[in-house]
Amino acid sequence: MSNQIQTDFNASILDQRVAGLVAEHPEWFPDGDEDKKKSAAFVLSCMSALLDIPLESARDLMTDGGNDAGVDGIFIGDVEDGEFQVTLFQGKYKIRDLRGIAAFPERDVQHMAQTVSALFNPDRTVDLNPRILPRIEEIRSLVRDGYIPLICIVLCNNGTIWTEQTQNWIDRQSLPQDQVTWKHFNHDSFVEILKKTKTVDDIIKLSGQAIIEEFDFRRVLLGKTSVREIAQLFDKHGDALLDRNIRRYLGLHSNRVNSAIYQTLQDEQQRGNFYFFNNGITIICRKFRHNALQDSNYIVKIEGMQVINGGQTCKTIQCALMDTPEA
Repeated sequence: MSNQIQTDFNASILDQRVAGLVAEHPEWFPDGDEDKKKSAAFVLSCMSALLDIPLESARDLMTDGGNDAGVDGIFIGDVEDGEFQVTLFQGKYKIRDLRGIAAFPERDVQHMAQTVSALFNPDRTVDLNPRILPRIEEIRSLVRDGYIPLICIVLCNNGTIWTEQTQNWIDRQSLPQDQVTWKHFNHDSFVEILKKTKTVDDIIKLSGQAIIEEFDFRRVLLGKTSVREIAQLFDKHGDALLDRNIRRYLGLHSNRVNSAIYQTLQDEQQRGNFYFFNNGITIICRKFRHNALQDSNYIVKIEGMQVINGGQTCKTIQCALMDTPEA
């Protein structure tokens, strides 16, 4: 069997991207070793695609090098409801094997679990390089202030996910499942993102008056809508509305804020106060249109909508109304 037949098509596409990135920006990567450059370019490509940010921005999140605790990149999200998201990236790139069949190594999964236990404990002493140390200190400072880290470990390779044996090992660990999640990202994931051309286009019916402003060549609309409108959007489009939100849904029972939102919507006496209890949601879009001749109750047509803040609220609303359709 020839190497061409053995080569996975998606793995080959990603490899071309990686090679092109090294050729176009050689100064971004370690000097001398071409294999290390390609490995770093692979992680950079994965971070840029998964976080939906430019390569230049993803480069600022890179932490690989000596004493990096096995972490190749870190993304720290904003504090929200006493919690903050941290996404750790580790990459394993097969330079000369593009068959796409190698599983993510168990030893590296184990190393990452040990890393999480050490990095997120402010009382543990760690020896880290200058690229990663300031970010770990930022995380530890937030932890000392009482904020709870929600950690997403993204293991990237140009092969398959870890073995069932490795998954069993993960399940036996003492890492709290309501704080630590594991995600696999590979060449197929990368190409799937490249292929996504369909955007979420729909309408939202607003209630009452709204504020519409233009500044810096953009428009902002601030208004109210019913929880049923939100639930219907997610019934129709699902997690496609959250593609830019790496945090995704944490569930009801593993997240105290989601549980409180759910209980409020279930309680007939509290339900009417939901608007005042919640911080709202933020939707970005490519374009929105409304009838400017009206002064209230707009029907807003939105193209390319994505929920970038409040995704947890939206999913919990969907669950609550599914369980209580008469609400």
